[in-house]
Amino acid sequence: MKAYHIYLLRHGMTQANSEGRYIGRTDTPLSGEGRDKLAGLARDYDYPRADAYFSSPLRRCTQTLGILYPDAEPRIVQGLSECNFGDFEGKTITELGDDPAYRDWIAKNGMSTPPNGESAADFQKRCCLAFEQIVGTLMKSGQSRAVIMAHGGTIMFILGSYGYPKRPYFEWLADNGTGYEIVLTPSLWMSARAFEVAGRIPEGVPEYVHPGGGD
Repeated sequence: MKAYHIYLLRHGMTQANSEGRYIGRTDTPLSGEGRDKLAGLARDYDYPRADAYFSSPLRRCTQTLGILYPDAEPRIVQGLSECNFGDFEGKTITELGDDPAYRDWIAKNGMSTPPNGESAADFQKRCCLAFEQIVGTLMKSGQSRAVIMAHGGTIMFILGSYGYPKRPYFEWLADNGTGYEIVLTPSLWMSARAFEVAGRIPEGVPEYVHPGGGD
């Protein structure tokens, strides 16, 4: 039976990432350090090739794709954008530490709604709909290997919603420039809306420890 191999990758580092700031919908570019680290990853590891490429519209994703896959012509998918953190946008953990809404948000593992931001439920629904549309596109086209360049939160919600082995969504965060390979078979997808998480990519990349802050 035909299987689809889909590679979910997180964009490279931005200045806001290095400062531990929550950056969701803010369209920040890659930093110089981020570009250098991506170039190093591309040199030291083998990234899987694909038949089709999909990307969040935000520059940090399209720029990352251009570095790791310079010949790719991505299809932009609006639904892959990161969460809108509302009043938390652009702020660090230290700056938000005394904010009751932030403390509540952290206590609930990000499942409450930031003031003037996007609820976790709406974000999850949007990400999952975008992913399902990509799967439908692949099945109709016959293309069996695809790269999806997105954000930490986007990837976490997709894997937390459909992935096996089952894990809480926040355990699926990937480092900048890395991600996961999923193997999707039509029978399991159609019957259970599920896929297998086959491993981390690029193969051999060190384990990631989240330093704090947003995407």
